[in-house]
Amino acid sequence: MSHKSKIPLLTVFVICCGAILANDERIDAELPPIETIILEPIELENISIWVPAAKTGPVINRSCQPKKCSYSPMLAATVNHTRDDDCPEEVARLLAEYTAVYHEKSLPLTMFNGWQWEFSYSLCQFESVTYNLPSRGGCWESSWDAILTLSAGSADFKWVDILPSGNFLYKQLGDVQKSNIEVRTFSSMRIRDGYPKERKL
Repeated sequence: MSHKSKIPLLTVFVICCGAILANDERIDAELPPIETIILEPIELENISIWVPAAKTGPVINRSCQPKKCSYSPMLAATVNHTRDDDCPEEVARLLAEYTAVYHEKSLPLTMFNGWQWEFSYSLCQFESVTYNLPSRGGCWESSWDAILTLSAGSADFKWVDILPSGNFLYKQLGDVQKSNIEVRTFSSMRIRDGYPKERKL
């Protein structure tokens, strides 16, 4: 909208305000109560620690020929995101957006249905290795560590009417309505100290 189109609206607004102020009659009309929600502070626990993440082997080559092999451990992300039937979608979406800050480098925030965190087929970390197996009993095994980031939290709220007097009227809904979330992602995969192992039987 251009500045020229705003001038007539502003003029009308000023004229209306002047007419109201000039009117000696007192206006006793009250606004109806405003229905809104009060959101409690989001409760979220978040940890990031190194954990044993994957292991393969021992793989044994019993043939008379050496073999070249490959292996790719893959660590999948998991998201458990729910909301109660009476919980507004906006509250659940806010909880997902708040939690995503801790996982943005491993798992993108993709929303569907307006509030749910979609994570199907999302792999947050993988590592590919190749190794040689000597003939007649060549053996290989390996282990990986990765940083596990785990977030668990909830967001709950209360319906409230703001009365014309300025007082608050809380509505009783029985059980507290809320949205819950639990997210697990992995990052920074590394081969564990002492691995891989190669040995002869």
